[in-house]
Amino acid sequence: MLDTLEMLEAIGSDASLRYASTVELTTVLERGKASEAFTAAVVSGDASRLDEEFGYRKMYQPQATQSFCSSELS
Repeated sequence: MLDTLEMLEAIGSDASLRYASTVELTTVLERGKASEAFTAAVVSGDASRLDEEFGYRKMYQPQATQSFCSSELS
């Protein structure tokens, strides 16, 4: 997982990788020995493939929110 995070960071910080085509990015990932899940996510364009690597955990909306009304402050 650490290698995947490092690769994601490298892709995000390098404009040539960030805007590379799927074929170019797949080639770079294969040379870098990226995980199968990461490579599959790039090839398919489906980030949910990374669930295999990072694990899936359902996130819920908060049950309560807090807001401040400016009319109450006057």
